[in-house]
Amino acid sequence: MNITGRLTGDAEVRTTSNGKQVVNFSVAVNDSYKNKQGERVEQTAFFDCSYWITPT
Repeated sequence: MNITGRLTGDAEVRTTSNGKQVVNFSVAVNDSYKNKQGERVEQTAFFDCSYWITPT
């Protein structure tokens, strides 16, 4: 999976009680469009992500 955006802070690595690791981070994605009046509207969406690390 590809995630394109800006990190909003430092990623946090945690270890669960059964020894699995998970990385939590947030990504901000900007979008813009023109409304019916022709004005440019900019929006930012924030996504909270988790990445589970599986041992190889």
